[in-house]
Amino acid sequence: MIPRMALPVFRRGLAVLLLAPLLGCGSSANAQRPVSESTKQAAARAAARKAPSATPAPPEGTRKPVPSAAELKRDMVAAHNAARAKASRPTPKPALPALTWSDEAARKAESYVKECRFEHNPDRGTFGENLAAATPDTWDTAQVVKGWADEAADYDYASGKCKAGKMCGHYTQVVWRTTKAVGCATKLCTKNSPFGGNVKTWQLWVCNYAPPGNWVGEKPY
Repeated sequence: MIPRMALPVFRRGLAVLLLAPLLGCGSSANAQRPVSESTKQAAARAAARKAPSATPAPPEGTRKPVPSAAELKRDMVAAHNAARAKASRPTPKPALPALTWSDEAARKAESYVKECRFEHNPDRGTFGENLAAATPDTWDTAQVVKGWADEAADYDYASGKCKAGKMCGHYTQVVWRTTKAVGCATKLCTKNSPFGGNVKTWQLWVCNYAPPGNWVGEKPY
């Protein structure tokens, strides 16, 4: 099989999601939205923002703690399986099997997340990979997976492609039928911020999938 290469920032089992501040008329200063684009484009746009444009990081004392390994495992598996159960564009027949937790995939994610780099792990081996980044204290585990799953609206099942100018690779990896396990890690980072110099503290999520999805010429189910 040939890994899917046609979509931006989308190689074998890969996709990137940047959760950036939502700025605009009528929006709360702390509102968030997912912005799907290439890592380089996302970093360039974030770096180009002026100081008032970035959502300020909350004071250290007000931040929610990063989930424990046990909490992350529980919530990631639950959120992925909830998304797989809700797949409906079209409804999978038979229903998609539930994912289990992979300690091996989690160890790979834990090793890489420590580097605090919002780019795909070149040494991920045979795993698929989804990434997410957000300003602190904005998204919990379930919201990260929901952000990936919401890309279903931008996936055209008939053609097996994303809608023009859209990203859907996170969604297709989440609901890929032959993927059996997921392992993830998250870290509150203080370097390499994809939001530019005005937001130095940010949170990174890395999820690895086994076997990987997103193969050229194939649909998720």
